[in-house]
Amino acid sequence: MWSGVIRVMAVFLVMVTALLLDSHARADALLAGEQAAISLKAYNDATNQLSLAEIRQITTQMTETEQIVKLQRGVATWVRVDIPPNVQHEQVIYTQPIEGVLKFYLERAGKLIQYTLVAPAKELVSPAQAVLPHVKVPGSKYSAQLYIQAQGSHPQWLSISAASESEFVQRFSSRVFLLGVEAGSIYFLALFLLMMAVTQFRPGLLALAAYVLLVAFVSGAQSGINTLLYPAVVSGALATYSSQFFLLSLACALCFFHYFVAQKRLNEQHKHYVWRLLWALLLVVCVSAPLHASYQLLFQVMAGLVITAYVAYVLWMQPRQYQYEARLLALVFVPALILLVILMLGQLGVFASSHYYVLNHALLTGHILLLGYYVYWHERQKKLLLLRYANHDKETGLPNRHMLQKALDGLQSTHQHHTLIMFRPKVLTVIRLNMGWDYAAMQLKSLLKKVQFQLDTYGRVTIAAEPNSKTQIYRLDDALFAIVLRGKLELSQVEQYACLLASIFEEGVNFKGELLVDQLEIGVASNPIHAQTTEALMQRALQAISARPLGTQKWHLFDQNDSLSLERRIKVASSLKYAISQNQFTLYFQPQVKLQQGEVFGAEVLLRWHHPELGMIPPDEFIPIAETSGMIPEITDWVVEQALSAQAELCRLYPQHVLSLNVSGKDIGRKELAVQLITLISQLSLAPSQLMLEITESATLANEADLNEIIDGFKRLGVKMAIDDFGTGYSSLAYLSQLGVDEIKIDKSFVMNIASSATNQTICKATCDMAHSLGSMVVAEGVESVHCYQMLQAFGCDIGQGFYISRPLPFTQYQDWLAEFIALDDITQHLASESSL
Repeated sequence: MWSGVIRVMAVFLVMVTALLLDSHARADALLAGEQAAISLKAYNDATNQLSLAEIRQITTQMTETEQIVKLQRGVATWVRVDIPPNVQHEQVIYTQPIEGVLKFYLERAGKLIQYTLVAPAKELVSPAQAVLPHVKVPGSKYSAQLYIQAQGSHPQWLSISAASESEFVQRFSSRVFLLGVEAGSIYFLALFLLMMAVTQFRPGLLALAAYVLLVAFVSGAQSGINTLLYPAVVSGALATYSSQFFLLSLACALCFFHYFVAQKRLNEQHKHYVWRLLWALLLVVCVSAPLHASYQLLFQVMAGLVITAYVAYVLWMQPRQYQYEARLLALVFVPALILLVILMLGQLGVFASSHYYVLNHALLTGHILLLGYYVYWHERQKKLLLLRYANHDKETGLPNRHMLQKALDGLQSTHQHHTLIMFRPKVLTVIRLNMGWDYAAMQLKSLLKKVQFQLDTYGRVTIAAEPNSKTQIYRLDDALFAIVLRGKLELSQVEQYACLLASIFEEGVNFKGELLVDQLEIGVASNPIHAQTTEALMQRALQAISARPLGTQKWHLFDQNDSLSLERRIKVASSLKYAISQNQFTLYFQPQVKLQQGEVFGAEVLLRWHHPELGMIPPDEFIPIAETSGMIPEITDWVVEQALSAQAELCRLYPQHVLSLNVSGKDIGRKELAVQLITLISQLSLAPSQLMLEITESATLANEADLNEIIDGFKRLGVKMAIDDFGTGYSSLAYLSQLGVDEIKIDKSFVMNIASSATNQTICKATCDMAHSLGSMVVAEGVESVHCYQMLQAFGCDIGQGFYISRPLPFTQYQDWLAEFIALDDITQHLASESSL
């Protein structure tokens, strides 16, 4: 909308300029026929005290003069115009407006027949006289004399012309029309800029609107058009304080340049310069107000030179990418600078600025026209920039996901085979954390520049149809990039690109002499083999990048099994919360037996989930998903509450019963877990020593720094601690001794085939000896045969669990199993007899 309005206004201002030039041509033709109609004589009254009667007496001392008379500051200049008789037509003697006072005395046959006073600053003027001071001379067979007393506030020129009444009316109407159109266009631009500034909250546009408005005030005071637009009091004030309005316009122009070209492009020091200049201008405005017009003119010249020099310096200092805008702004303000020079020289009396009346208004109109064009251009550049940011990444300048989709849609519409390669640098986050955003962005640009060079050098087939065009890199999100290969899928070609990408990123990132080696995750999907739509192709490539490559392969091609696995993970993750609220989880209890005594020790609680659609989901599948999705605390709370309630019932059946609970390594340090245990132990009157919390060996290594404190906290509650799946990690003997756990569980992978593996026998025997030396009990998982049972007894293992003893049982079945086995004197013999059947 704004650009359309600016275009209409530009065309309108061009029409105004054409009308001004046409008016100037007509005026020249008019003046050419008027030169012989009147004769002029001038006299300078240095005393400023001579009256009209005294001037009549010294007429002989007046000197012949041209139609342009120079006025001196502080000196009253009298001009006598001899008007020849003209019976047929009225004549009009008129002058250009001046800054000062004009008095017209019209005499005929020695008698004063008309007196006119023109003093805009003193509100003693009619609108017509302010625009074009004049005196109408009635037709008569007698000659007439017009005495003009002119007193300027500063040196200037007085231009005097004569015309018939019809010609004057035509000239006056043309002048008023053009001045009105000019003023209307300037006020319209000011209002337009003001609306933009208010609606968009932009102080720079507000300063520009104020500048244009003040220019309208100053130019209106010069041309007299203000008397047609405002009441006499307002127009008089505008004429009186036009010098102050001019200085304020300089201040607004300074603010405009600051907000548009200095604030975000130059250093902070320029802000202090601007504030100092603004305060200086405001001080000059206040100081110059009561001074004589000549001193005000001096202040205007000095302020104009200073502001012009500073603006030129700011434009000169613009960064390279803003040089075009700097040149455009210089072009915009060149007409204003030329107009300012003409007016200043005219006020200094160097030449008659009224001679350049049309040029002055053409320069003003041109300045406003260029100013409107600059606003249009600037807004258009902003829109283009926003459009670019909508289609390109701001940090790197690469095309974004929208552009990738557009490119893939184009290939899809023409049924061309193409392959999408996505890659993700893994070290970007580490660089930002350690080196900052700016350094990371700089390194990323450097790496992408190398990638682009290699792609352009060695790439064979790209998305572009032209053979010599570049291979485009797309940035899809903060750390995900993509390229597109055109043509049928060739694994050798994909391997070439994958190796090319990996080689560049694996060169590493240099920081203070240290080399951080980067790695890539690369996923590949092809159309139409893996997907037949753009959205599906991007999804397949993203699924491929999420899968781990096999062996030494640097990239992963999309596999439908990966997609099904991912869909299952999503479904599991989305069903977790519902499963908790609907009690889809069930606790199973796997009995644990004291191997040396042949007695019941207790049970390990195992969590099972029967999904309505997916069926039985094992813990190894849904627990990692719960940990990554943040649902593990809710599951842990549910398990602890249900398990401790079951333990209360089991203790009534078997008071020595010990219950083992598996706790996620990401949940063990949660303070709410300890609070929940304390609360339930108190409410259910449980013995804390009959609760065993199991954490995996890998979890102890991941939380090594804080685990000692966490285990000590649970021990102070009386709860016992165990390390589960021992042997799968890499914990040392010294580290285990520091933890001081109550129980160590040998992973079932070392127990199940212990009868046939000498290595596993050695590991189990060594583990039992080590644990006993540390004061910990040993639990063996995966006891599935009598030979395994007896061998673990021989190694001194304390507790066993496995299918040989019992499968995991639901709570009611476990109660029955417990009631049966606690009545036995020797569980070992009972199990042996059952296995022999």
